[in-house]
Amino acid sequence: MRSLELLAPAKNIEIGMSAINHGADAVYIGPSQFGARDAVGNSISDIEKLTKHAHRFHSKIFATMNTLMFDKELESAHKQAWSLYEAGVDALIIQDMGLLEMDLPPIPLHASTQTHNYHLEKVKFLEKVGFDRVVLARELSIKDIEEINKATNVELEAFVAGALCVSLSGQCYMSNNVGDRSANRGACGQPCRLPYDLVDNTGRKLANQKHLLSLKDLNMSDYVLPLARAGIKSFKIEGRLKDESYVKNQVGNFRKRIDFVLDKYGDEFVADSQGKTMLDFEPAIEKTYNRGFTTYFYKERNPEIVHFDTPKAIGDKVGKVKQIKANQYLIEMDEGKKLIPGDGLCFYDKHEQLQGMKVEHVDAEGWIKTSLVMGVRVGADIYRNHDHQFVKDLKSQKTQRKIESDIVMDWKDHTITLTIKDIYGNTYSDKYKEPFEVASNREKSEQNLTKGLKKSGNTIFLINKVTLPEGDLPFIPGGRLNQMRRDLIEAFENKRNSEYKQPPRLNTEIDHSYPFPQKIQKWDHHGNVLNKLARQFYAKHGITEIEEGFEGREDKSKLRLMTTKHCLRYQIGLCDEYETFVKAPEDVKFPLFLKSKNARYKLKFNCKECVMMIDDAPEED
Repeated sequence: MRSLELLAPAKNIEIGMSAINHGADAVYIGPSQFGARDAVGNSISDIEKLTKHAHRFHSKIFATMNTLMFDKELESAHKQAWSLYEAGVDALIIQDMGLLEMDLPPIPLHASTQTHNYHLEKVKFLEKVGFDRVVLARELSIKDIEEINKATNVELEAFVAGALCVSLSGQCYMSNNVGDRSANRGACGQPCRLPYDLVDNTGRKLANQKHLLSLKDLNMSDYVLPLARAGIKSFKIEGRLKDESYVKNQVGNFRKRIDFVLDKYGDEFVADSQGKTMLDFEPAIEKTYNRGFTTYFYKERNPEIVHFDTPKAIGDKVGKVKQIKANQYLIEMDEGKKLIPGDGLCFYDKHEQLQGMKVEHVDAEGWIKTSLVMGVRVGADIYRNHDHQFVKDLKSQKTQRKIESDIVMDWKDHTITLTIKDIYGNTYSDKYKEPFEVASNREKSEQNLTKGLKKSGNTIFLINKVTLPEGDLPFIPGGRLNQMRRDLIEAFENKRNSEYKQPPRLNTEIDHSYPFPQKIQKWDHHGNVLNKLARQFYAKHGITEIEEGFEGREDKSKLRLMTTKHCLRYQIGLCDEYETFVKAPEDVKFPLFLKSKNARYKLKFNCKECVMMIDDAPEED
């Protein structure tokens, strides 16, 4: 049977611990360097603290070292990899193939989605060169995943929630082109979230200042079982820049859904870590940050993947404006919706711009007073993008994760033996040779002993059952019994923790000459090669002529900046293959261009591969 892993993001140790406590089987977190998120690096000592907490539940910690590296950075990367291993991390997530030319720690290697894992041939290659796991491209359909799983033995990981990069991962150079902030080096400026004009070759505007590349957020909540059966082991939540409320909510949501699959289909799948998660809230992912939801290309191409009007979170619709008095509004609320002071609301004004306001007061008749904002009109849909009560509840909730266990007491020859055993088969016993007297009232003693031994307080254990000896029972004063229980539980946890071992790298039969499948990779800047070790790696696998990576070039103009499955030709109704039920503009003159105040990009369409390409195309002087 295959285990199913819930993998959560953490920008810091506090969020990482919260993710573990809410049921994450694994957490991925960035160290101080090369973590693909410049703003959220963590010290080795903090990561070590997080690993110790995670390992209490046999959860794992994966360290991200998934940026491209220059030659001068290789030594630091090598040292950091070993420091992370010594801190207890369970795997390294990497992008730069130069790292494979180093002496790396003996823990699993995961191929980041930034390695452009879009084709079966690429996944086969990564397996051959030593990766234990491949993080699949978000664009893959369920059929693509099934095909990859049948043809490989490597673990497969898939994103199931969070923000979507519009470009094929690892193949986006737009941010670096615009402002010298490289996505492949952890500093993406997100130009894909900006507004653009869409114009044809005559200069005619087909769209005016729309967020034409801004995708909705991924939500695969309803597809855990089919993804698992297709071969996915790890269900990954995006969000290393997100706050703790977002992580709690998403982890809680997927913990419930994965547990449902484990409970109902236990003959197919098992849990990947230990502990029972008892949520103190009902997850509702629409109530924390999101841009609206999509399943992307899970089944087939569909138009509901993009939000042209705004790149911001709009939340869930709560009602419609019925009347207006200055900055007071009577809102006809949708069924089951209620507003309170502190809620954040938003709406689209007549210019289709998203505006926001904060609820300051709600009276008995339903009139709300808000912070002053212009543009609210009768009939406007109102959305709540900050649910004050839900976020407050998330901060104060007392979710627990516990190891279910039983305690057995034995009393012979003036010696008490206490044995604790968890549901995973781990046991520990303590003996106490003390002159305890026989309890005069067995029934009362049984109650006191059971109650005293069941207490587990703030420990990670939940004592389900206490078994006492038949016949006479010892009289143990309450304080002494409490100390015996505390000592037993502490020693048991120490024993469990000492027995945890970092997983070894399993894929050790490396084929150092396995040819790279050249047909799926361009060896211009798309090869993402910035250092001598990466060149050395690819040379072993048959690629000897490789141009400099985008970040290493002096002249970065007039290059391909992005390839994406999101297609504007399709979205405006001009696709020859798929029907979108959108009225297409007439007499459009190709090529098409995206234009902003400071840039122009030429769009090209590869209809055979069903992708759109975006090239730097500055206006000619």
